[in-house]
Amino acid sequence: MRPRSVLLALMGAGVASVLAAASGAPGAQPDGAPKAAASAATDASAAKAAAGATADASARNAGATDAGATDAGDELPLDAAPFPPEPSRQPTAAEWKAAPRVRLSRAGPAAAGCRAYRAREWLRIRCPELTVSAISLLGGKSEGVAFWIDPPRGGSELPRGGEVMFPIRRGDRRVIQILTFGPGYDGPFTLLPAIVIQEQWLEDEPAPTVTAS
Repeated sequence: MRPRSVLLALMGAGVASVLAAASGAPGAQPDGAPKAAASAATDASAAKAAAGATADASARNAGATDAGATDAGDELPLDAAPFPPEPSRQPTAAEWKAAPRVRLSRAGPAAAGCRAYRAREWLRIRCPELTVSAISLLGGKSEGVAFWIDPPRGGSELPRGGEVMFPIRRGDRRVIQILTFGPGYDGPFTLLPAIVIQEQWLEDEPAPTVTAS
């Protein structure tokens, strides 16, 4: 196993490279806020746009949403409440705390430990127990997309817990990937795909489809 210092250096270099690629992205987040992280996507231009959106949104919302929204009863269908016809602002911390837990269109075994919450047209998917190494927008609209990784806890050197937030609007299509650590060519800390989140709302469909597997 590699020394802890090597692991921390690798993780720090990955986060730094993404923040450096985002034009105008802040160099650091407020004290105590979960650290945002993104990995390069297949399309370089899409990755830069996603990184910029992520850095901005995370700086505004990290700390306000780090505790996780409370479960408001049983899971509701994703489209239980009407979606607003016009785009709205990102939810506040108070709105997320009151947001009901919703059921995705489909969720696989890999996402069994994740929870989804909806506030107006905004969706927040949180995986509190997953060891997250990186999160990236693989394709689709980057507007409003934000993701962050919780800091290590319980004496571990590895971050545990991460979440994704994005708006669901008619005409949207996007794919987001959450990665973890695992054995591979780069040793025990190889970045491996863990969960893929897909969201789309075609113009002729009455409701959106969101899956996590």
